[in-house]
Amino acid sequence: MAGAQLDTLPFVRNNPEAVAPFPLVMNETVQRYVDGYLNQPEGLKNSFRRSNPYMAEMVSLLRNRGLPKDLVYLTFAESAFTDSGSGPWQLSPETARRFGLSINNWVDERRDPIKSTQAAAAYLATLHDQVNADWRMTLIAWNNGESGVDRYRHLRDASYELLLRRLPHRTRELLNRFMAVALIARHSREYGIEQAAYTPTPNYRVITVRGGTRLGVIAEGAHTSVWMLRFLNPGLLRDSVPPGGSYAVRVPADGRDVVSANAL
Repeated sequence: MAGAQLDTLPFVRNNPEAVAPFPLVMNETVQRYVDGYLNQPEGLKNSFRRSNPYMAEMVSLLRNRGLPKDLVYLTFAESAFTDSGSGPWQLSPETARRFGLSINNWVDERRDPIKSTQAAAAYLATLHDQVNADWRMTLIAWNNGESGVDRYRHLRDASYELLLRRLPHRTRELLNRFMAVALIARHSREYGIEQAAYTPTPNYRVITVRGGTRLGVIAEGAHTSVWMLRFLNPGLLRDSVPPGGSYAVRVPADGRDVVSANAL
């Protein structure tokens, strides 16, 4: 499915209201995770570098769904912002397809930061509605499934410390990593992690090409490299875009004008 088609998914909030930040907590446990990241900062810095081209648009997509922008750091807690495997949000194939992503021999759109964020934002908004607008329960549902959260609903008003003691190990780990990265990002200058300050506008633009067009042809027309196309479009699995119809491809915004889609 081309990226433009994702705009027709349900759960779109057309006039999003200002959303309060995620209720982050700094306690001894979260502080240990913060210290762990800061004691070996290169891994986190590399994650921020990988995310930088996409972060502004990802945050915008979250806000448009009525979600706190801090939830973008769930990708760091889930995958250290990988563009391989199941992608930055680590969506299951079933969830990915449910929210409009294509997974086939040509593409795995879970690996695409923008398309997967569209799907993840729709899923998070759905979970948030199902748990009666509680953000902590939203992430518990994210990690345990829509039915798996039921056993923890009675902890809705519990302290973070008590909540952690009752959650499965994998959920505790995810919440603590998320809290730590989000807090570091909020205070990146104080922590000396300057890469957390993302580019305010995307440094790419989107063109539409014919299905089946080879990446080498697109790169030549866009005055860029195949490597850069793969970097900007990590969901592509082959040397061509999927056959049939047309396909939206990101190209660098600072190059010369690309040739028209018809020429491609």
